[in-house]
Amino acid sequence: MNLCERQRSQRKSWKDNQIVPGEPGEQGMTGPAGARGLPGMKGSEGPKGMKGDKGDLGRPGEPGMNGQKGEEDGVDGMPGEKGDNGAKGDTGAKGEQGNMGPKGNQGDMGIMGPRGPCSPAIQSAFSASINQSFPIHDWPISFPRVLTNKQGHFNPLMGIYTAPVNGTYIFCFHLAVAKKPLKVGLFHNFYPKVKVTEGTYPTTTSHKIVLHLALGDEVWMQVKNSDTNGMYTDTENTSTFSGFLFMIGADVDHGLLYDGATMSL
Repeated sequence: MNLCERQRSQRKSWKDNQIVPGEPGEQGMTGPAGARGLPGMKGSEGPKGMKGDKGDLGRPGEPGMNGQKGEEDGVDGMPGEKGDNGAKGDTGAKGEQGNMGPKGNQGDMGIMGPRGPCSPAIQSAFSASINQSFPIHDWPISFPRVLTNKQGHFNPLMGIYTAPVNGTYIFCFHLAVAKKPLKVGLFHNFYPKVKVTEGTYPTTTSHKIVLHLALGDEVWMQVKNSDTNGMYTDTENTSTFSGFLFMIGADVDHGLLYDGATMSL
């Protein structure tokens, strides 16, 4: 009889004989394991666990198949990277001509060329007058009333004489002054050779000079400003500008002669 059967037998005997239980005895030895019980019923679902750590990056997937062509009016994509320089294009059309720049400084005199063939005699001379009082200041004075213009080297509308040949030339002017003072100059290639100031009016002023000019040199007159522009003309007064070629190829220094006296520049 094992320990469990003995204990049950004693409890039954105690009931039959109504014996008072004694002190518990010492715990017996553990019995052999019983047979495996039946599986229990499925318990209720437990609460959701906490988010785990991020896993390792998976390997790239295989490229997918090309999608269908989208609509033509789609949104413009992002600008691509700058491409290589293309081939040089064709030369464009010629642009419009720019404004004329200022006249440069006079260059050095070149060496003398070989003697040329005989040419017709040059007889250059002009004389002209203004047709209205108080011409435009700080600009070549126009002398449109031409008295003479032999061989046409004087431009009356521009008021500029162009030397047809290297040589010595004589220029003079006779000007009527009225209503305001007059400050006038005779210019050679943008440089004033003589300046005249006449502060009294009405009156007249005159001047004569001798210049050595090279082929293509230009000579003109101009007034300083509007406050000193008393150059005048009417039926009783005439303002004239004249000049002529005196000698071809004369070797005159780059100075000017004024009534027989030389004035250095």
